[in-house]
Amino acid sequence: MNVKAYLKERFVSGRTVGFYLALGAAVLFLIFDIIFVAVDAGDRTFSYVTFALILVGAAIEIVSVFFDYKFLDFLPVVSCACYGIAFGMHLYLGLPTLSDRWNGVNFVGGNGDAVITFAILFGIGLVVALVACFMKRRRPADGQ
Repeated sequence: MNVKAYLKERFVSGRTVGFYLALGAAVLFLIFDIIFVAVDAGDRTFSYVTFALILVGAAIEIVSVFFDYKFLDFLPVVSCACYGIAFGMHLYLGLPTLSDRWNGVNFVGGNGDAVITFAILFGIGLVVALVACFMKRRRPADGQ
């Protein structure tokens, strides 16, 4: 059998928007995580917990996308939980930095721009992953 035809049949044919949203969310979170560690690693708002949870969530999402078995249907919810906890952890660590900015004092320190930027990026990725979590990933076969 032709490898290209097999891969197309296995991973592309019959897929819905939910599949592509889930895959896109996982890829986006991986890109955001790489940028997060490259830009914010020396700042007090960086957390290894946030970094690791995003990696785990993206890995779980990729596993659920490419291994489309019925008994793995719960994995997108676990992935969203990882993303959500990472997002919350980022906001938890970034709030004192934002408070310094809003009040015009430099008590805690930190990069407020990075806090806001990554909060927006993580929030967008989380919404996309949540939407994809509740969508079908494969079109039903004819006759079903």
